[in-house]
Formats: sequence, structure tokens, C-alpha cells
Amino acid sequence: MKKFMQISLIIVLTVVVVFPQQGKYQRKSVSSVESVWFKSDALQKGMKFDYEFFDKMVDFYIEVERFDYNVLPENLLTDFRKQANELETITSDKLGELLENTIGKKILEILNSPDVKKNRGLMLKDESAFQSFAATKAKSLGLTENELAMLMNSAYIYLPFITSMTEKIDKEKDITVTIEGGILWYNLKVDKNTEDISIRKLISATTSGIGSATKGDKDYNKYKFGSEVFKTTPNQYAQYDATLAWAKNLGVKTKEIDAFKLTAQIVEAVGRKYSFSLGAKEGVHLDDGFHLIEIEEDASGDEISNKVGFMRVLKTGQNKNDPTAYSKAIQLLGRKVDIGTIVHEHPRLGIDTRFKIGMISGMNIEADHTYNAFVGGNILDEDATSAFGANFSFAYNLAPIVGITQTFLDIDIGAGVPLAKYNKDVDGSAFLLAVYTGLTKKVWFGGSNVGVHAWFGYDMLSMPFEVSDEKYSYDVSALGAKFGAVYEYLFNPDLSFNVGLGYKLGFAPSLVEITDEDGDAVWEGDEADFEDMKLGGITFTAGINYSLGELPINIFGFLDPFKKY
Repeated sequence: MKKFMQISLIIVLTVVVVFPQQGKYQRKSVSSVESVWFKSDALQKGMKFDYEFFDKMVDFYIEVERFDYNVLPENLLTDFRKQANELETITSDKLGELLENTIGKKILEILNSPDVKKNRGLMLKDESAFQSFAATKAKSLGLTENELAMLMNSAYIYLPFITSMTEKIDKEKDITVTIEGGILWYNLKVDKNTEDISIRKLISATTSGIGSATKGDKDYNKYKFGSEVFKTTPNQYAQYDATLAWAKNLGVKTKEIDAFKLTAQIVEAVGRKYSFSLGAKEGVHLDDGFHLIEIEEDASGDEISNKVGFMRVLKTGQNKNDPTAYSKAIQLLGRKVDIGTIVHEHPRLGIDTRFKIGMISGMNIEADHTYNAFVGGNILDEDATSAFGANFSFAYNLAPIVGITQTFLDIDIGAGVPLAKYNKDVDGSAFLLAVYTGLTKKVWFGGSNVGVHAWFGYDMLSMPFEVSDEKYSYDVSALGAKFGAVYEYLFNPDLSFNVGLGYKLGFAPSLVEITDEDGDAVWEGDEADFEDMKLGGITFTAGINYSLGELPINIFGFLDPFKKY
């Protein structure tokens, strides 16, 4: 629906309490109009917004299994659309205030009218009497009976919004699309004494999404999401990538709201393993994390929730057809708890980041391997048998796809420097680059685990130099395989420390070339001159691991629809 701008608004209708019954999650009823709001000038001139794909991402990441959906009455939105489109600048505060004064005000006028308050209880007590009342009242309000019934429940309101969407194309024809925006959540709350309804803000969160592609590259003529394939231009591909990252971040921010976090009670406890009454119907997946919560009273007699532990799902209960099919989890942090303890969802993206520093020993980079006629000699003054470096990796949890707990798909990027003396008479440098991908499997022992990995990729000895102010790089590349084990200690549900020992099998160099600053090859050499070079060896590492709740770029997103366990 488009009038001078595009709008999206979703109303979530439900009973208003975070724990309506301790340890029991109540599904929320959601009414949607469209998926996102933005003014026409929020888009960079010349850009077109793909509503169909955006709606698909919102449906997948935000309108998740724990919610039920209806439709918000159209006549409640007119004033909001008109006034929002007149705003000179868009911020979450301005949109929130406007939402309260237009849509929120109209809903409150309806719900706080004396006859609606008087007959609100008829929905539960006498269905036929309610239908008779609703038929008359709804008509006078310009609503249907179903729309009035929907509004007569307590409500959550959320509004995803875009403040800007821009596209940049550099001289190499690389396209970057950036989406900036966020999400507003409001709660329509019923006063227990007067039954008056008020509106209050739950969260105002912002996030961003960044996507990229290259003009003229056929790899960007289609975009994959699960088993679906979308035909795209490179510009569309970049927008889709940014949209997915943006919507995925908003999905986590929504699940982090206390009222929407999945919660249940432990119904069985055996050692540090527990069963609880949530499962596939609510969207629980293998390896999902849950806090263990105990309710206590403070000095004033108010109930407070204390986190006393953390656990991870070992088996998802298939409760769509069998309500007695419970999920099972194992405790990783905290003291043992008993039956009746509350479990509280800990939403994450399902992606870990790992940063490590370390050394590799057993390499063979001879001084002659670094000879470069353009700089007048060898860059290294002696042979290098070891190197110091750092690695950064993303690890996507495959467990909900493959059904094997704590199984990860890794992308690892490394950089380092050979530990050898440099030739002082030569103006040059040498460093190592590596890109690997593969699998990691972790086995847990309380708050610790041992993970084993097998990766395959390539290594490069890179020696940059300049000629007549033009930048070049003399590169020697070789395939490799990495195997190793890592010990990890969990500090909290998201952060852990690790140390590792491994072996990198370095094969003989397969490519020798000089590239310009655009990465194009300007000369190719003979791999035989480097046949005794070895970029592998024994590796020693130490670092940290962090479980992400937000990431501006899309990594592994195409795998998300395959989650089934």
C-alpha cells in the first residue's frame, strides 16, 4: 500500500504480562499491515525497493513460530501515514511519538470507551452476547466484528522502519548497498483496577545491513535463500544481502524482549540434564541457549528473576503433533537446579566469531624465495622456519540443519609475518595470508569443551612493492589443509577463552604471479622455482570466542531456511 511513502506496521495483540503464568509461554497474536515504513526520500535517488523480498525476510526472521497473525484495520493508519510523510527527518523518537499520537490514540479511544470496557469480558463469558454487541459497535466504528474483537485484546505494536538506503559503486564496479533503520515496540497495557488501557514503549532499537556485489559478474545474477532462487541484477543482489542481514538482526532484537522470550518450567531433572515443555512448535532449535531462572522476593516483597545457570538444547521436542514431546538440554554454567525452575530463552544469531593469535613452526621460506628484481634483492636476509600471526573466523552452527549438536561450518582468515631478519638494503616487506573453510565439532564437559576441526584452503606469501609510484604485489600461493584440536573455557553464555594445537599440511606452490593494485595479474612465474617452499607446520594458538546477537553483513544466511532440528 503506497501513498507518497511506503509503510509497514504490525500490531501484536496479547495478554499483557511478561510471565502471565510463571514458566509458561503464551503465544502472541500479531496483526500486520505491511512490513516496513520509510519515506520516499529515504532511498537514494534511482534506487528501487523490492517489497516482495523484504516481506519474505520479515516473515522469516520476525514473524516467527511463537506468534499468530491477523490484520490491522486499515482506517487506523491514515493519519499516521500522512503525518509521518511530512516529517523532515526520521528518527525512532519522532516516529514513536507520532505512532502514539495517531494509531495509539485511536486504539485507546476505542478500547477505553465505556461500552467497550463494559463488554470486554463477553468474549470469554458469552460468545453469542459478544457477537451481538460487536456487530452493533463495530459498525459504528467503521470496523468489522473480527477487527473489533482483535482490538479488544491487549496489544503489542511494532514498527520496522528505514531511515536511509544508499548504494555506492566504486571504480572497480563493486556495489555496496547500506540499509539503516530499526524497530519500535509498544505495549498496550490494561490497568488491573480501572481496566483502562495505556500505551508504553518497550524498545527502540536500531541496526544496519550491508550487502555487496560486482557489476558484470554473472555470480550475482541469482540470489539463493534456502531452496529458493531469485533472479537478480548485481544491484538487486547487494540489496537482498543487506535486507537479509537487516531483518535477521531485527529478529534477534524482537526475541530479546522479555515478553517474547520463550519460557517454560523444567519438568524433569537428571543430573545436569533437563526436560522442558517447549519445542518445534515454538521454534526451538538444537543448540539454542536458555537461562535458568529462579524467582525470589526482594526486601520490598517484589518478585525478581535471578539467573542461576545456563543450558543448551540437546534435543528439540517435536510437539507440533505431540504436546508431551519435551525438549532436552544440558547445563553448562551455574549450580544444579530442580524441577519447576524456569528456563528463559537467550536469543542469538547462531554465528560465533573467533579471534586467535599464535605461531606456526616448521615452515620453510628461504631467503631466495623472497628475491624480487624490482626491489633489488632478497627481502628476507635469512631463511624463515616460523611465523607469528592472527586469525579471525566466523562459525555458523549447523546443528539445526544436520541434527548433530555443536557442529560448525567455519570460514577462517589469517595474516602473519615470517620470523626472520629483513634485508636492510632492500625496501620491501613480506607477509602471509590464508583463507580456509571446513568443519568443527565440539564435545562439552560442563563449562568446557574440546573441539576438533578439519579445514581446507590456501596460503599465500605476499611481497608488496612499488615501481614508479605504481603498487604491485609479488605473490606465491599454495593449497593447504589444517587439522587440530581446541580447548575452550566458557566465561558466560556468549564469551569463552580457547587454546589450540594443530597441524597445517602445506602443499607445493601452485601459482606465482605479480598483480597490480586492482588485483589483476601482470606477470606469471614458474612454480618450480618454489617447489621446496613450505607454508605449513605445527600451529599454536590462543584466543576468544563470542556468540553474536547482531552482524551488519550476511554470512551463511542462505542456510537459515534449512533449519529443522
